Amino acid sequence: MTQDRPTPLMLKQICFFQALGEPELQSAAKHMWIEHLRRGHPLGGREPGEASPFQDTVYFVFRGIVALYSETLQGRRKILFFQGPGRLLNLNVMGTCKDSHYGEAAADAILLCMDRERMKELVCREPCLMAALLTHYESKLWRLSHQLKNTAGSMFVERKLAGKLLKLAADFGKAREGGRVIAFDLTITQVADYIGVPRETASRAVRKLTELGLITYENRRFCIPDVKRLEQFRRQPE
Repeated sequence: MTQDRPTPLMLKQICFFQALGEPELQSAAKHMWIEHLRRGHPLGGREPGEASPFQDTVYFVFRGIVALYSETLQGRRKILFFQGPGRLLNLNVMGTCKDSHYGEAAADAILLCMDRERMKELVCREPCLMAALLTHYESKLWRLSHQLKNTAGSMFVERKLAGKLLKLAADFGKAREGGRVIAFDLTITQVADYIGVPRETASRAVRKLTELGLITYENRRFCIPDVKRLEQFRRQPE
């Protein structure tokens, strides 16, 4: 990790800061630092059971991908989101309740960081940042409600997996020969944590979709040969 400072131009690439003027950007940049996180490494060096890194630090993804997750009562990890460049990771910037989320780099990442209390002061001082924070929370609420709808207990695991892969392909997919590739490595364990099932169940679901010709999975990379066909499969009645 380094303690380099971001430039105002770097902040301008983060949607959250784009309404700030140049003086405000320069002021904010002086109170931030850059962290480099290698794939598979925990955010803030903290694992479940330790204090959440979000309790005292605000993180923005400048480059790479971060998996945001929580721990279930059974001690299993549940991935909530995969967040890419420009995204604010925190769900509790204002400190209204204890934050029990954690993060892990799903791909090598560069993060822009600020002390949470200082960010709270900045948000309270700048109306455009308060508006950006409300937009951030509304987006997260919508996605969480959408996830609940798509992870109902009666829904076949294969359709849950199809929905998650379609979302990842929309956010991180790249068109390649043979279909649309999700452009970062995903292990079966991560897939299981993302759809909320045991690893063996996730492995069977991947194998089933592969046998149906709806996906391919090689060298930890998922490819969707025909997005519309996978979407039709996801929408089929149980």
